[in-house]
Amino acid sequence: MTAPTQRRVGPDHGSADDSGAAAPTPHPSGWRHDIRSLGLFGRSWAVGIIVFSAARALVAWPTLGRYGVDPWTFLAIDLLTAPPYGIGQAVTVKILRDRTRAPRDALGWAAVVVASFLAPYVYIFLASGSMPGYATAGVLVWMALFGALAALRIRSQVRSATTSA
Repeated sequence: MTAPTQRRVGPDHGSADDSGAAAPTPHPSGWRHDIRSLGLFGRSWAVGIIVFSAARALVAWPTLGRYGVDPWTFLAIDLLTAPPYGIGQAVTVKILRDRTRAPRDALGWAAVVVASFLAPYVYIFLASGSMPGYATAGVLVWMALFGALAALRIRSQVRSATTSA
């Protein structure tokens, strides 16, 4: 004879509605589980971000020194923030696509994406001291363009799962 099962209800385990429907089952939690659960596409995306970051630093190299920015430091920051940025994007999409997980589960990963995205640009502004207006505008346009592209990519990936489900 088996013992009756207890359904957990609460903020960590979902809640029952008036119909008595079962609450969502809790997921293994933790950042290690989230990273390990990425498939080949998610891991490939993270590697692609690292390659893109290196290419971006090499293209910007000649201009950085002109405004007092150490290209080596920029490259180091860019490459060190690329893995958390790429992994954070992939995990954020994975969580938001999972109908059994609360969207708030993605907030920590989304914060990692934002912080990793901003770090190289913050370094540029801090290291340069004061750039001419056109250079500042150029960096801000670059940030807005690539920030918007990242947000659109995440939104598109999340929506593609919800429309095909």
